[in-house]
Amino acid sequence: MRRRLYLLLFTLSALASVETSAAADLEEDFETGGLDRNRWCPCQINEQKAPVTFSEDPDDAKDRIAHITVDENSLGGNECRQEAPHFECGAPTEGVMLMDETAITETEEPDFLGPSFMAVTKPEWQPTPDRPDPYCNEEILERVKNGNEERLCIQRQELRLIPQFTHDAAKPHLYSLRFRMPKDVGDKTNSIRWVIAQWKQEPVSDEYKKEFGDNWGASPFLAQRFDNGVLHVTVQDEHCRCMVASAPDVDGSLLQWNSGTPEYCQSTRPEDSQGKRCTPDLTVEYGQNPVLSSPAGNWIEMIYRVEAGRSGSATIEINEGTRFIARVTGKIGYEPKSGRTSKTKFKIGQYRDYMPFAETLDIDWVKISAQ
Repeated sequence: MRRRLYLLLFTLSALASVETSAAADLEEDFETGGLDRNRWCPCQINEQKAPVTFSEDPDDAKDRIAHITVDENSLGGNECRQEAPHFECGAPTEGVMLMDETAITETEEPDFLGPSFMAVTKPEWQPTPDRPDPYCNEEILERVKNGNEERLCIQRQELRLIPQFTHDAAKPHLYSLRFRMPKDVGDKTNSIRWVIAQWKQEPVSDEYKKEFGDNWGASPFLAQRFDNGVLHVTVQDEHCRCMVASAPDVDGSLLQWNSGTPEYCQSTRPEDSQGKRCTPDLTVEYGQNPVLSSPAGNWIEMIYRVEAGRSGSATIEINEGTRFIARVTGKIGYEPKSGRTSKTKFKIGQYRDYMPFAETLDIDWVKISAQ
């Protein structure tokens, strides 16, 4: 009982602190060659078998590069544990007031990978039905079932920022990432769903679970993805996910990017898993050259102005270095939980359906500032 009470006190105290405090700016270049736990929570990293590693930046001897690898050790995902004795995001705060042990704590909503936008070659783009992961066979499912983490046929190696760096989702912040993916990946044809950075909005309205059930989880309202080894960016208007920017496909082909209502949009409503178009309450404006560069074997810098909200005036702006890619405005994200401020939670790393290939994401730096 005492352990439960202590956990409740810690969680409620942390929630209150996050509600009332302003988010801090961040400039992370990993120069110490280690993971700063005053910034990062590694609860969804396998620190025993696949920890984040660091190497010297060949362009700057005082700098380091972080490496996050997915491999067989990532199978089944990594659950974020916040119960004693496993406070994976740091020890609980000391000196909190005693409270009624019947107080209720919030648990993190599950992530939802949703549809792939790269799934099937067609004369023109169309939504694609969800398909089973071809690598998730009976042997793999048995390994997943006997695991002790998320027990899903996924691989997850993600770093998240600690609560100090979350912020009101409706307050614009600038995120800048310099990263590189492998020059070649093991699968470029099966459109395995693959997220390499995501911005989630929490908490969201309880009405969604009333409609879709307890297993429903909110998708990231903004995500940087790598299905088929192709960098692309998606923005979510509630249950309508739109691809708003992309590098060339593996065959070198390009999509047409036209300003106005986004064209490449697919429903993420559970009942629409067979593939269904959706029309978002979003408007997109493109730059003169909106095609992204590929990070496959190349360093690229992506800069996002991030603001979510249902007012109709939320804005996400996408730049690659100094090149303007796109500006998306409208209803971005989900309805917030009643009486609560919806926060933006950022995660960077690798989260994908299972593949039997080891791939490493290299990160030079991450920078965040309020606008």
